[in-house]
Amino acid sequence: MPLTAAGVDAAREPRRASPRIRRAVSTDLVTIARGGGSVNPSDEPEAVIDLVLAARHHRVAPLLHRAVRGSAPAIAALVEPDRRLAIGHHLGATLMLEEFAAVAGSLPWVTFKGPVLSELAHPVPGMRTYNDVDLLVDPRDLREITNRLLDAGWTVGDYQDMLRNPDTPGEMHWFSPTGLAVDLHWSMINMAVRRAQFAVSTEELLARRVQVTLGLNRAWTMDAADALVHICLHAALTGANRLLLLVDADRMAARVDDWDDVARRARAWRAAPHVALVLARARRVLGTPLPANLPRMLGATRPFRILTAALDLAAPVPAARQEAGPARLVARAVQPWAARTVVASGRSSARALRERLGAPTTRPPRERLPADLESLSVYLAGVESSTRG
Repeated sequence: MPLTAAGVDAAREPRRASPRIRRAVSTDLVTIARGGGSVNPSDEPEAVIDLVLAARHHRVAPLLHRAVRGSAPAIAALVEPDRRLAIGHHLGATLMLEEFAAVAGSLPWVTFKGPVLSELAHPVPGMRTYNDVDLLVDPRDLREITNRLLDAGWTVGDYQDMLRNPDTPGEMHWFSPTGLAVDLHWSMINMAVRRAQFAVSTEELLARRVQVTLGLNRAWTMDAADALVHICLHAALTGANRLLLLVDADRMAARVDDWDDVARRARAWRAAPHVALVLARARRVLGTPLPANLPRMLGATRPFRILTAALDLAAPVPAARQEAGPARLVARAVQPWAARTVVASGRSSARALRERLGAPTTRPPRERLPADLESLSVYLAGVESSTRG
């Protein structure tokens, strides 16, 4: 009896495929992520379950549909909803960007990640999986844009405690009038403790912005060098352990004309080791073409390269079936040198273990109040204070 979508979902928790099946599925996933055409996967129920769930984990389920629709239509039917959702979401996002552009008027802004990567840096344009739309504005304009969005019927998605956070997050959450989730950034780094580690100038990003066509509309986005450095930094900070993140880096790298610019921006942002790790990982997994001297340009030492290569061999990204793992741990803790990376990874692992062992088994429910004008004013004042001078 063929598997149904409900049967795949029901097997999500207890099932773990055999090593033989996991190896075969991982090979298919790489072919799918490369956009290399069709694959002919096994029709064993255990293999089908692992393939579908792994594709969703790595966020390449729409590409799986494209790769098997001719060779395995029954499997394609299982991920048809993923494909339709990705396409529909992208169309809605491009329309929303037109609405935001009208609200922003002459104030500078860019969109990045989801809609840009889906349209310009994905094996099948318009089919990248993403959940929200990221926008960046000048912090000096945030109050004015907030007022304009409220007047236009947009809704703040943050709670009062989030807006009153004394560390002032680098982004706000909004919902468009059609219900689309939007992350409105004034900084590319959300957490204050991480903003102190990097040097990413919103003003410079906006000054270098370029226009591109997304759907039927024009939108502002970062130039190719900024976009690639940010993609790599974001991937590293989230673990660089999903194929979609490596696809993003692979496809955006192909749009770069000046690698000296990439290296300069990476160093200026203090993100060179993050860029080196993610691009090397993309090359190992997807065969991303890169300049031979790029590691030297990024300051990646030989011990650093040996460490990251050994990690990718021991814990290959395509074999990942869950969030946790050494590939994620090291990427999030990466430092300019191998020894410092190992030390930072150990500290992160120990901290996570302490938090897990010390966490209460039950937590009392906490009432969270939706944003109001007072908490919104607190947040905006915090942004203006943190960027003043």
